[in-house]
Amino acid sequence: LPLLELGHRLRAGSTALLVLAATGRPGLVRRATEAGALGYVSKDADPDRLAKAIRMTAEGHRYVDETLAPDFLHAATIPLTPRELHVLSLIADGCSPTEIADRLHLSRGTVRNYVAAVTRKTGARNRVDAVRISREAGWI
Repeated sequence: LPLLELGHRLRAGSTALLVLAATGRPGLVRRATEAGALGYVSKDADPDRLAKAIRMTAEGHRYVDETLAPDFLHAATIPLTPRELHVLSLIADGCSPTEIADRLHLSRGTVRNYVAAVTRKTGARNRVDAVRISREAGWI
């Protein structure tokens, strides 16, 4: 399940969401926050820190691993809009601009504009490079 959908399902019940994240992936932290995660712990955390995060999150308290703090700072600076991220994720899935236009009920020109904006905002050379940059940042 996509992280956002999982978060919505968990919030419908009484389950708290704790995310294990690799450092240097601010996009993942942002998506987890949007999904309603209460806890964030590094995948490299020692067992004691992981246990503490599980206990605190289960009790309904927020837990943020200090090694993920820089990712929280960068998560707020993702340069792409939700629609641009959606277009980029479809590009990453191998969709052509025509297929994206059909799926999103947009004109091909609008899709071209989104692709150009994504390329410019990420500093990429082309859309393949934009996908690579965005994956490395954890945005998609």
